[in-house]
Amino acid sequence: MTMNIPLKSARPLKQRVKNVVCGTLRGSTIPRIAITGIAITGIIISGLSVNAWGQSSETAYKPIIEQVIKKAILPSYEKLVEEAAHQESNIEKLCLSPSETNLNSAKDSFRSLVSAWSRVEMYRIGPAIKDNRQEKLFFWPDRKSIGLRQVRKLIDTEEQTALTTETLKKKSVAVQGILALEYVLFGKNSETLSVATPKSYRCEYGATIAQAIGVTAQTIVDDWSSPSGYAAQMLDTSSTNPIYRSDAEVMQDLLRISSEMIQSTRDLKIKNTIKDSPEKSKPKRAPFWRSNLTLHAYRNNLDAVVSLFTIGGLGQLTPRYTKSLAFELEQTNKFLAELEKENTSWEKQVKQKEAHELLTFTLIPLEGAQYIVSDLIPQELGLSLGFNSLDGD
Repeated sequence: MTMNIPLKSARPLKQRVKNVVCGTLRGSTIPRIAITGIAITGIIISGLSVNAWGQSSETAYKPIIEQVIKKAILPSYEKLVEEAAHQESNIEKLCLSPSETNLNSAKDSFRSLVSAWSRVEMYRIGPAIKDNRQEKLFFWPDRKSIGLRQVRKLIDTEEQTALTTETLKKKSVAVQGILALEYVLFGKNSETLSVATPKSYRCEYGATIAQAIGVTAQTIVDDWSSPSGYAAQMLDTSSTNPIYRSDAEVMQDLLRISSEMIQSTRDLKIKNTIKDSPEKSKPKRAPFWRSNLTLHAYRNNLDAVVSLFTIGGLGQLTPRYTKSLAFELEQTNKFLAELEKENTSWEKQVKQKEAHELLTFTLIPLEGAQYIVSDLIPQELGLSLGFNSLDGD
């Protein structure tokens, strides 16, 4: 038994889309394909339906949960460990033999590291939030540049306790993660890495950061996969389980973090950066602007959500919604890829009228995607996502 979604549920999104199209985008130079995408979005959303009684069967969830862990979560974290090791190796080569070639290799490795991180960023649950591991890997946003000042101070003073992983990990979360490493490789005076004396402080500090990232990521993997680890807690839900009483609660958590990743990309990373106009934009609020990997990171963030539903199997219970979700996120990624191909620095790009309009358009399919994950899929499954950690930001 099914019924159409009440108009009061669907109307707010369609009205917001209309407001953007008729307001923000009026007179823009966005390609015709963008407007076509908006029309399709409206059709997909308005045509969805929900299960009147929800889905109460616990047995339907467990195989999906197991697939999510084995095919999406664990492989993604293991990839992060692998890329951190490659990064460390390439920086060590640079430290021993400074050159333009070795510096470029270290920078290329950083791109791969950002890809791997961006595909696990959304798993802000369990092992990732224990002992501030998420912040140790990715201290963002750094609203008052506190972390940046700490990184600069270490480099300026050549603080020796930042050159071993054991002592570095006891320091501020801001000086041991991916953005600290970005500053080492791409920040002010980073060009000196190619001509510095062997084993220069800045280079050695960068290698230590890469090692620390690998250690933190491996700790997360271990906490997921140990016999009594987080995966076991997800797969053995019960009234005595300290985290999950039912498989439905696990599903709610997986949907919640998916929704939060989409919301973070839309509101904190894109909308909060581009503002209302190119003149008002704040490009340095975005992560990875120094390395010009901002768009690359966003695309991997969204690809990770799609992979969770497809490869991870989360979307098997709601195939229609999964197809719609994939469409919305693929639309967004199509335009982000178009901007990335221009190979223009993020700082300049956000200030350009056409690029700003294209980024503004991406907010529409992203809002549609979040609506599907946070409202339509939970309704279909009879679930409630509950608290959103981004509320109030």
